[in-house]
Amino acid sequence: MRYFSYLVLSLVLLSCFIFSLVSTSPAADQTTVTVEGNVVCLLPDYEKGTVNPVIANGPCTNDPPHEHILVSKDNKVYYLQGLQEGLMKVALNPNHTDVKITGKAEQTPGGWILYVE
Repeated sequence: MRYFSYLVLSLVLLSCFIFSLVSTSPAADQTTVTVEGNVVCLLPDYEKGTVNPVIANGPCTNDPPHEHILVSKDNKVYYLQGLQEGLMKVALNPNHTDVKITGKAEQTPGGWILYVE
């Protein structure tokens, strides 16, 4: 059973990685927007083979490598993408609630992506 959990978690993380490779740069027709909401850390739980959504109480740099999403005030979920510098600003920010993030938004078949500036 433990092997199965590791396999499922590996597939989830691989999917996130592939999605990030495919969408590393915004398309030219996107407009710059500022979105306000809560940043959610998607922390992997290797033992259970799941991902735990957490709103951090401070910088999340001491947690294992993970992805971030932004849940806006109007309940849209944005997958955060962009260059390492912009994503590090999100991770290093001590406040993850009621934040404003500026970037280029793109609606895809899989959901919204916000390319962090």
